[in-house]
Amino acid sequence: MKTRINFYHKTLRVRRDPVPLSGMITLWLGALLIIAITWAFYSYKTYSNKLDLKQNKEYLKQGKAQLEVVKQQLAEKQNKALFINELKTLQQEVLHKQQIFTYLELSTDQSTTDYALVMQDLAKYHEPNIWLTHIKFAGKSVTLQGQVSQSKFLPIWFSNLKQSSFFIDKEFSVLELSTQGGVSKFNVATDLSDEGDRP
Repeated sequence: MKTRINFYHKTLRVRRDPVPLSGMITLWLGALLIIAITWAFYSYKTYSNKLDLKQNKEYLKQGKAQLEVVKQQLAEKQNKALFINELKTLQQEVLHKQQIFTYLELSTDQSTTDYALVMQDLAKYHEPNIWLTHIKFAGKSVTLQGQVSQSKFLPIWFSNLKQSSFFIDKEFSVLELSTQGGVSKFNVATDLSDEGDRP
């Protein structure tokens, strides 16, 4: 036998909210926190990967530079033809310089000494009526070219020169004598090889 009567219909009964507002807020906050943590973690990983990539690129660049240096050094060591050509060129230069030095040792010393003696004797036994225009050393002979107001002064000048220390007992030969405009041009040569006649 019933002791109570329920006059509320099922549709009028208070229904329980499966997702209350406080639960939704908590759920959203939790989701946002998870998203923030995940985003921060991936941002840190991305930044770290970028740093590693940049560092690896620097290492790669340095490695390539060192490799190029090693390749160049290896190529220089293996390319002996260039050094051989340079060595041959230097040897030829040394040979040419030795030949020049040998030639100078054989000829220049004597020529320089003779030139100094000739100039001293010409200055000492100067003839006012004769003026020289050119002095030339050729092998074992010296050639004097000049002009004279009158040709009669040439034998006097030659006699004076034969008394000098250099021209003593040397013979002069007039190769050319020409007169033009009242002035005579002469070309005289003497041999330098006659060293034994000097006192």
